[in-house]
Amino acid sequence: MRIKRSDQGVKLWLSGNDTYNWAHQAGNSWPCSQLSGKRLFVEYDVNGDLVDVAVNNNKDLTDLRDLDNNELNAIVADHVPQEPITINI
Repeated sequence: MRIKRSDQGVKLWLSGNDTYNWAHQAGNSWPCSQLSGKRLFVEYDVNGDLVDVAVNNNKDLTDLRDLDNNELNAIVADHVPQEPITINI
């Protein structure tokens, strides 16, 4: 797993082992995972909008159109730590 944060947003790379282990966690598995055992790359801008996604280095939107959005959101949320919110008064 690799995470890169910048002023433009965040990028996340997960290996096939990372996605397999996430999908098969004891007591918290993801049945019928589409991402299990596959390499995943996602990029989000600073507003949280998805900018780029690739599965096994494939960015072809025709192949990715059936990707389960709930699974994608869940795996990203579990791997990208949320930064604490600082409120200046």
